[in-house]
Amino acid sequence: MKTDLAVVGGGLAALTAARAIQRSDREVVLVWPGLSSLYFLYATIDVLGYADAGAAEPVDDPGAAVAGLIKDQPSHPYARAGRPALEGGTKMLLEWLREAGLVWEGTLARNVLLPTATGTPKPSCLVPASMAAGDLRRADPIVLCGFHGYQDFAPELAAANLRRSWRTGNQVSAIRIAAPGFDADRLFTSIDLARSFEDRGFRAEVANRMRRQISGDGVRVGLPAVLGLTRAEEVYADFETALGYPVFEIPTVPPSVAALRLFDRLRKHLQETGVELFWNAPAHAATVTEGRCTRILLKSAGREQPIEARAYVLALEDWVDGALRAGVHLVRDPFFGRVIAEHAVPSQRTAESIFGVQPYAQLGYPVTDRLQPADETGRPLADNVFVAGGAIAGYDPSGTKSRGGMAIATGYRAAMEAMAAA
Repeated sequence: MKTDLAVVGGGLAALTAARAIQRSDREVVLVWPGLSSLYFLYATIDVLGYADAGAAEPVDDPGAAVAGLIKDQPSHPYARAGRPALEGGTKMLLEWLREAGLVWEGTLARNVLLPTATGTPKPSCLVPASMAAGDLRRADPIVLCGFHGYQDFAPELAAANLRRSWRTGNQVSAIRIAAPGFDADRLFTSIDLARSFEDRGFRAEVANRMRRQISGDGVRVGLPAVLGLTRAEEVYADFETALGYPVFEIPTVPPSVAALRLFDRLRKHLQETGVELFWNAPAHAATVTEGRCTRILLKSAGREQPIEARAYVLALEDWVDGALRAGVHLVRDPFFGRVIAEHAVPSQRTAESIFGVQPYAQLGYPVTDRLQPADETGRPLADNVFVAGGAIAGYDPSGTKSRGGMAIATGYRAAMEAMAAA
């Protein structure tokens, strides 16, 4: 197949790049490897939650903090992408979310502080409107509600942790109710609950059961993010009205319903507006001739499928969707066949503490100032290939809570560079 531009990846960086190219009226093909990082990583979009992995206090103004990071660390992926790419990509994404029917809130000038499913505060920049009332910078008392038999959210645990970590934690309580039609002895999932919440009768009965246990005025109620799957905005508004209290959702363990909503809506919107998508087709090799990539090969049923484009964006999310291939001693990239890292034993890729900065998370492609994959001398491996997302070397977004912003900035910048090179 021949096309103008091709984007390879299944995460937010790939979606950002594909949308940026589409908005410029250029032909683009999106190669979706299969498993998407969106299922696991993007219930909210974090631009910069902490100045560094060891910081104790969260960032208040992520836009200003990124500007400072760019000044201090000129080789950081944010610096490579540039602040205009973060600003332009964020503006484009918020417009796209509205066009796709998703209601999100946020600005680069402010982080909100949301409770996680375990009750730890997490700084986030862009969030679904259904989570906004959970901002811990507000002082309103909180009631956390779970369901008997539902294992992905323990309100008692979350409340206990919030009491220790939140400045007004003494105003947190927990309740549980029986979900109508769900036996507590039956194993049921977030998806099961989300589908049930799309029934008005189910919502009304849940609201009735919750009201019987909620005491006090001026409280807000936190629930696991299960308020609808395909009609989440309608379900959320109707349930909040029925309950009579401000409601906020809390993302659950992956794969979360909140992430599924984002992934499903944006992917479908791209397809409905004309972007061709190759589904479950991992790209595993690139052909480079005279400094330019002439094609990539996709694994498909029974044969290899070549994609020929004038320029490519490799918007992969490190280990999640196949950007890196690890053996016992070597880590290679699948496109150019180059060794990314070498270890005497695989345990050298991990820190002793699971809470420490992980060496494997910082593996990836070294890139030029134009986000081209580079060799040991800093020269591009191919003039018309550009890298975005978690496969860029040299940073760990987990400790700084910056994965979403990095995906947006690098995806947007890589798209601009690819269009210029095509």
